[in-house]
Amino acid sequence: MPVGNLDLKAEAVLEPHIQFQDPRSKNSTHPKSVFLTGATGLLGAHLLAELLNKTTAVVYCLTRSNDIDAAKQRLKNHLQFYALWDETLSSRIIPVVGDLSKPLLGISEQQFSELASEVDVIYHNGALVNFFYPYSTLKKANVIGTQEILKLASMAQTKPVHFVSSLAVFFSNTFSPADLIKETDVPVVDSSFKGGYKQSKWVAEKLVMTAQERGLPATIYRLGRILGDSKHGITGNTDDVLCTLLKACIQLEKYPTSQTKINITPADYVTKAIVYLSQQETSFEKAFHFFNPQRITWQNLFNDIRSLGYSVEEIDYEQWLGKFELHIKNHPEEKSYPFLLRFLNSPGNIFSKRPPFDTSQTTEGLVDSSIVCPPVDAKLISTYFSYFQSSGYIPAPLSTNNKLS
Repeated sequence: MPVGNLDLKAEAVLEPHIQFQDPRSKNSTHPKSVFLTGATGLLGAHLLAELLNKTTAVVYCLTRSNDIDAAKQRLKNHLQFYALWDETLSSRIIPVVGDLSKPLLGISEQQFSELASEVDVIYHNGALVNFFYPYSTLKKANVIGTQEILKLASMAQTKPVHFVSSLAVFFSNTFSPADLIKETDVPVVDSSFKGGYKQSKWVAEKLVMTAQERGLPATIYRLGRILGDSKHGITGNTDDVLCTLLKACIQLEKYPTSQTKINITPADYVTKAIVYLSQQETSFEKAFHFFNPQRITWQNLFNDIRSLGYSVEEIDYEQWLGKFELHIKNHPEEKSYPFLLRFLNSPGNIFSKRPPFDTSQTTEGLVDSSIVCPPVDAKLISTYFSYFQSSGYIPAPLSTNNKLS
């Protein structure tokens, strides 16, 4: 069904010449060489580190940069920021200067062909993430970029693709808030399916599914809200809606009444799980949901925040919204707040009811590992706030007796 003037089904057509008739790479579960997109994001940094630690593969990282040396430095700086840099493993990081939004990923035909022959497995994690951009703006990076990845996977040898998607592909009226969405369910678009980012991820998923039908061994990992790792709490993207909202509530010393439950999945759990699952032959053709089964209620979240020493009181949502609007007028230096307000005034915001997501396949796939998703509890909240304070994002509470160590 068209969404406005956009026909998403017409967008989701994989070029017919992209076929997967060559034999699969011999090292598809224990690769000697992998190709990774999105290494300079939060999840990508942890994914790169996990691949270096849990495989012996060299990792080719598609990186926007002026040259190889600048790309190497960018990747090093990024891993250092997240406390993930290991000099002894650095020789296995090979930057590929390119761009997901350009034909052939912004590299030459010769380099594209050489990569196709060299690489055993592809981890496609890269995307342009913006919840206000229209589909037309996101299409090149998120849709055409995925098609170029599938083209790379089809050449020389058939290379498995591990595609990082979003749970938001299910955020349409077709799935009611009461439905349990299973990993075997297929996302459906309807007239309510608006928002350029989730539209672009839906189309990209359809391209991957078409490739599966043509013989590509591919796996889809659908993610919810990802924040920093459970050890350090380092969350580079504090423009995340939840982070921005928490900062606003602490500045106002008030938070709105809500019955919502907050889902947070730490980046280290997600990447450990993705790399482990990607090494299991039984994972191919499946989709896995990363949705924390041990969420926290909005009320308990603020009980934990109070226990850290912050003074915050609960008020009516509309009353809080009015105070927030006034705060924005008085604090123009807070550049992210107008975007938060716009998001809170849109349908499908953080307080809207969401359907629960089943994670049975993920749990089953990890059963023989020690990988378990940490609950959203006082310990995890404290870890994130330690980072918020040390980075200067949110000041420590005035009560010195209750400051985090």
